[in-house]
Amino acid sequence: MRTVPWWSLAILLLFLASPALAVTRHYYIAAEDVTWDYAPSGLNLVEGRPIPQPWAKQTKWQKVRYIEYTDATFRVRKPQPEWLGILGPIIRGEVGDEIVVDFLNRSRSSHGIHPHGLRYDKDNEGAYYVPAGRGSLVSPNARFTYHWFADAGSGPGPGQLSSVVWWYHPHSAGLTEINAGLMGPIIITAKGKARADGSPKDVDREFVTSFMIFDELRGQDAGLFHAINGYIFGNLPGLVMKKGEKVRWHLMGMGNEKDLHTPHWHGMTVSDPLRHMDVVELLPASTLSVDMVADNPGVWMFHCHVADHMEAGMMSTFTIYEPPARSCPLQFISANFWNTPGKYSVRVKNTSGKPIKQWILTSEHFLAPQYLHRPFDANWPGSGPIAAGGEQTVEKDSYLQGGDSILGWALFPRKIFYEDGTTWVPQQHGECFQVYWRDQEHPDLMVLPPSLGETAQPD
Repeated sequence: MRTVPWWSLAILLLFLASPALAVTRHYYIAAEDVTWDYAPSGLNLVEGRPIPQPWAKQTKWQKVRYIEYTDATFRVRKPQPEWLGILGPIIRGEVGDEIVVDFLNRSRSSHGIHPHGLRYDKDNEGAYYVPAGRGSLVSPNARFTYHWFADAGSGPGPGQLSSVVWWYHPHSAGLTEINAGLMGPIIITAKGKARADGSPKDVDREFVTSFMIFDELRGQDAGLFHAINGYIFGNLPGLVMKKGEKVRWHLMGMGNEKDLHTPHWHGMTVSDPLRHMDVVELLPASTLSVDMVADNPGVWMFHCHVADHMEAGMMSTFTIYEPPARSCPLQFISANFWNTPGKYSVRVKNTSGKPIKQWILTSEHFLAPQYLHRPFDANWPGSGPIAAGGEQTVEKDSYLQGGDSILGWALFPRKIFYEDGTTWVPQQHGECFQVYWRDQEHPDLMVLPPSLGETAQPD
């Protein structure tokens, strides 16, 4: 006699019991061998100086990551927020949903996916021990489809926020696989409180941050990387929010007995339904969600407050920016930094509504996703008049050396002189900026990170 899968019965019962239809959410996730760089900039970006020894000796290591694709062909990667870092994709659901994960193991070793917090049967547990289910261990180049269910116990309980976070990771070689980089978040939103994509309706933005000490050299100091989402010494990008936004932080701990972490925000407090705080506590495999109202603009430190962990690099920054209070007088139309030998060029349009007599353009370089460098020749050659609504192209000679190391160009007007005798100057660094990336798929930035290596430029 053929048995009916438990998850099919669960979905049927939910349909009969609730007027709202449950959603089946599909994810296509592969495990892949990658080279990971804990500090792509090569710098301590929090303090603006070189990474200290012994970690500076080597920051690139071989890892394994969960990577999401758009469909079952596993050909096109699905874009992920850059702040996720080494973490796998966010798996979302609303209480009552079925979650289906089509898993392809492209790595050299056998792996699976074990979810915390969700309901599953033995075959879909993703954990290897006696007795083992079919999805406990997936061989290299093999596939398995997991079926999980978000029941009431998977979502927020009484006195919790509208969404909760859980871990997923392999469960065959224990910490070895997690230390290799295979881990990611599951976020479950309360019934009736989710958007179509599963995210909570009552927040404007979410971040997930994991605190873990990765061990690359069996306990030697040079191989202990005290990381937030796989990055050390401020190299974690993308923790940016707009003033006034309600932001949910999902915090996650992982590791061994050394991984006792105390995430701390400068300049802000966070809250849950019971308390306000600016430091929270994490144990290995524990999770916590808190809310922040981003009302204090600035660049603020975010770090583990355990002294040894912070000094070893478990720190980053987050940015609260104010929306522009005025329109930009220049619009960047196009730029060419990689296609014409010997020349860089930028084309702009005068959107100020009045004639420009002269203007000065400034550029800075991204040498890593979070490393913005101001060169000695930041200002471009003087540029002439532009009629209201008119356009102009400016050029400068390309670099004879070092141009290949530039990942992106940040451009912004430094000063504008109008025909009527008035001037425009930026009210803050990078006002009216535009970034042109070598990788055209790179996500847009809402604000520029602080630049390093600044040199005074004459007006």
